[in-house]
Amino acid sequence: MRSRARSAAVLLAAFLCACGGGGSSADSGGVSGPVGEPGVESLAAMHSYLEVIRGSSRFDECFGPEALAKCERGARAGSALSDAVYDWAEGQFRAIPGLTAVQRQNFGFPVFRLNNYSLEVTGADGQTVPVPAFPWYFQGTTPGQGISGDIVYVNKGAALDLLGKNLSGKIALLRISLVLNGESGSAQDVLKTLAERGAIGAIVATDAPGNEIAAQNRDVATYGLGTLPTMVIGKQAGAAIREQGVRARMVVDASYRDASSGRESNVAALLPGQDPNNIVVVGTPVNGWFLSAGERGPGVGILVYLARYFAEKAQKEGPLPYSIYFVATGGHQVYAFGLNRFMSCIPKEETVAYVHLGSGLVYKGYRDVSGEPVATGGLSQVRTLSVSENAMLSAITRPAFNNAAIKPFYQFPPSVLAPGENQGPYAMGIPSVGMNGTNQYFHTRADDESQVVTAALGPMAVAFRSVVEGLLETNATTLRSSNAAAAALGSRYDAPNWSCAAPLVGLQ
Repeated sequence: MRSRARSAAVLLAAFLCACGGGGSSADSGGVSGPVGEPGVESLAAMHSYLEVIRGSSRFDECFGPEALAKCERGARAGSALSDAVYDWAEGQFRAIPGLTAVQRQNFGFPVFRLNNYSLEVTGADGQTVPVPAFPWYFQGTTPGQGISGDIVYVNKGAALDLLGKNLSGKIALLRISLVLNGESGSAQDVLKTLAERGAIGAIVATDAPGNEIAAQNRDVATYGLGTLPTMVIGKQAGAAIREQGVRARMVVDASYRDASSGRESNVAALLPGQDPNNIVVVGTPVNGWFLSAGERGPGVGILVYLARYFAEKAQKEGPLPYSIYFVATGGHQVYAFGLNRFMSCIPKEETVAYVHLGSGLVYKGYRDVSGEPVATGGLSQVRTLSVSENAMLSAITRPAFNNAAIKPFYQFPPSVLAPGENQGPYAMGIPSVGMNGTNQYFHTRADDESQVVTAALGPMAVAFRSVVEGLLETNATTLRSSNAAAAALGSRYDAPNWSCAAPLVGLQ
């Protein structure tokens, strides 16, 4: 650390960032009446979902000032606020005439439950200031009083970065880069190495814009509960700590329940079709680290719209050719946990296809200018349409997504890149289509409604509606037979937790 002193007031100003917040009343009642325009319907459902997160009185994870990121609302898996969101989803489904077998499907889930958290840094001048920071869930915990240690900067934690560094009893300051939907993939291994070399804690600065804190997932299925308590900070705070920080005190006071004692939920509803032995599944996750308006809101809004649209169509025209299951999945912070626990309940030979309403469907686009984002005026280019290598499925999806209003996006065969939760069904040989995306504010507190390109919401809803309509009109047996190549390619991927959580009422 450099020895030049700086006043605590200046350090604190560098650490602090603008934070959203506020509360309002939450309306969890479902929408009734005729189905309206796709964009209007999807936007209304999205706002209703976000108001539950903003306004539910069940939020119980406020540990201090918003300016220090200690009172962050989010439907995080395993939290009381996620339960409020599941209740909301159940209410939406129950309000739709024609939907049956509405079900809260509970399942065991590893829960990381915070009691308190904080980060304080002592500068070269001896002054101690609080730093806005958010825990890296499942990465490790501290005693209630926290831990203290000298700060050692390890850059990105590569072998050369660690050469000659004494980490015993120290708190490591690590810098990571964000790629697509999160960290570049090596940080969890680096943190494990830091712990093995004697570090007692870690402070991780990402390259999210400004001083935004980008929360990170942990692959609990692979790595389990970590042993190195870790706090995530913004890049401006990271630069200030690197320049002036000498010692840190961190608190990650949390309890941990493994999947045998923790609980999470999916919420599902069935629209019965003429052929109950062929089922189209349409799903989206409903968890988020913070408000996650751009990440989760459009998918949730479109899910409710599609459920209302197809239920009304069946009411007017009679049962649709196949049944449709609509599912709001939980357990998202442990990747695809809820979806895989749900999809495994439906026999593969009865599943027509899985349609995934993934992250950032209509995210605002940015370009990088001197390391900071500048809005492009259009949609994020970092969105990927993933369609199983299946000629019949491609014939449905190609025209559905051929609308300039929802472009640009990438399209890779899932055997090359299978982002998002649709990886599990793809790995199990189920015909799958989904879109997933990100932008510079993904997983940050700044991901509010300003990150949603509302003009594209209606066209995106129509695109997914067209896919479902195409699936209902195709021969399900032939579609599954045409999926042989995709099934062979997908078998290289894992489908963790592919075990039915609880019998589906609609299949009994």
